[in-house]
Amino acid sequence: MAYRPVRSWIANRIARHAVLPILHRRQALQFEQRCRSARRVQLDLLQKLVQFGGETALGRDFGLGHVRSVADFRRQLPIAGYDHFVPYIDRVAAGETSALFPAREEILTFVQTSATTGKPKLFPANRTWFQYYQRGWDVWGVQAFTDHPDMFGLPILQLSTSWKLGTTAGGHNISVSSALIERYQSHFVRKHYALPPQVTQIKDSNARGYTIARIAAMGPIGLMSTVTPSLFLRIADCVREFGPQLVHDLQHGTLDRAFDIPAEIRPVLERLVARPRPRRAAELAAILKANGQLLPRDIWAPKLISCWLGGTAGLQSARIPEVWGPAPLRDQGLLSSEGRHTLPLADGVPFGPLTVDANFYEFIPVREAESAQPVVLEAHELEEGQDYQLIFSTFGGLYRYDIGDIVRCRGWYGEAPVLEFLQKAGGYCDLEGEKLSAHTVCAAMAAAEQQTGLSLRHFTVAPLRRPQELPRYAVLIEQNEVSNLDQGLRLVRAFDQELRRTVLIYGNTRNNRILGAPLLVRLEPGSWTRLIEAEVQGRGANETQYKHKPLVADLHYLNKVSVVDLHDSATEPMVRRVA
Repeated sequence: MAYRPVRSWIANRIARHAVLPILHRRQALQFEQRCRSARRVQLDLLQKLVQFGGETALGRDFGLGHVRSVADFRRQLPIAGYDHFVPYIDRVAAGETSALFPAREEILTFVQTSATTGKPKLFPANRTWFQYYQRGWDVWGVQAFTDHPDMFGLPILQLSTSWKLGTTAGGHNISVSSALIERYQSHFVRKHYALPPQVTQIKDSNARGYTIARIAAMGPIGLMSTVTPSLFLRIADCVREFGPQLVHDLQHGTLDRAFDIPAEIRPVLERLVARPRPRRAAELAAILKANGQLLPRDIWAPKLISCWLGGTAGLQSARIPEVWGPAPLRDQGLLSSEGRHTLPLADGVPFGPLTVDANFYEFIPVREAESAQPVVLEAHELEEGQDYQLIFSTFGGLYRYDIGDIVRCRGWYGEAPVLEFLQKAGGYCDLEGEKLSAHTVCAAMAAAEQQTGLSLRHFTVAPLRRPQELPRYAVLIEQNEVSNLDQGLRLVRAFDQELRRTVLIYGNTRNNRILGAPLLVRLEPGSWTRLIEAEVQGRGANETQYKHKPLVADLHYLNKVSVVDLHDSATEPMVRRVA
């Protein structure tokens, strides 16, 4: 979008005094009213879900037509993970819509997310599901613009990815949820996007980051939006690294030809930046000369920055103010490819009310998670300060779906619980949205062992965040099993490549330099034996019941084991020995 100050001023005044009050009444206030009657809204929604799925193959198989109450619903359907739905999803992917939906339901695309089995998960995004999903975004957006009306009329820096990643056997498009939201965004909002869709076709991380900065630098930014805060930090790295090129290109109306931008889209992007900005270039040149570098805060003063603030991925948001300035931050809420679950309605908090009008929710107290017959609660039955495993049913064909998310009840918004995402349950880890599972980690390591000829007794993959470094994973192996360092590094590189191949979001975060290359961490011989003995003794079990964890989510796990040395698996050697 070309920024025009007069048009922006007019749009702001019209929006602030005419459009926003109407939208706020229709969206935000109606959501608030539904939260006040959350229990009734949830029961009404359950009946709609049952009717919607009653004539589908899954509905017939599990007797949805017999459901008249929550008790009936629980009696007819089990709590289940992704694998339970795969046969029905595969049938939809092959063209049999009625496996999960009414026969005439429109499939917009399939969305791909991380794997909990040996291959990435695919979910059909159907029209009815998307209407409920998008309604949550509408409420979030209306409230954000009501709180920050100066954003109206200014360009929106929306970071997304390519719409087309492939097709299913039945010819359906495969994409990711962020691209789905962008594609079906209202025309009025899309008109204000600072970036053209062609930017998503740039594969090289430096080229893409620089191009984003170059296009966005032509004017102010109102709203900055993406899920993972590390993407904003990546742009900051590009501004810092390529400041002189940015000043030169602004001065001359060019796009540096040293960057690897596909030839078919370069002319489109060059036309967008063809107008020289000598005054802006001179201002930035003076800052560059005085400070020795440029930072985003030298170029933009966004009115609002939107990304995850909670969970492990949200930890990086704490670094945003130092490079982007003191803009307010607003969490995007607990959302996934399967649905939106919370709506943060204030700045600076990683929690929000449950989307009681979008999906039907159940909760298992964390203390009950290992029980053969756990207590299952409805939304109105939660207790403030307690942690729960999230179970939900959606118009996307998922019923009593266990996504593996742990949430904490932080209070109430009417009758709707206010929830904060904490972490993945069980064998999951999520540094930057990649949501690795123990299964995918084991499969990737098995492939790496086959490639390198190694056979490990035990290994553990742990997340790692350290100052001035990209977040990354550490692969912990006893030193005697990888005494040949070169062979050990080949193993870790092969492991990394296999994860990049099989887990879409992990591959994206590695390609975009959001996650760093894994570390090989060699432990003292006997470390695992000592760990097993300590855990068996602590749990009062015997060794046959011990299950070694191939993946942990503990950011401080390395402090609990005896590390000999650490080796970066990236091309650039980095060795750190521990005395």
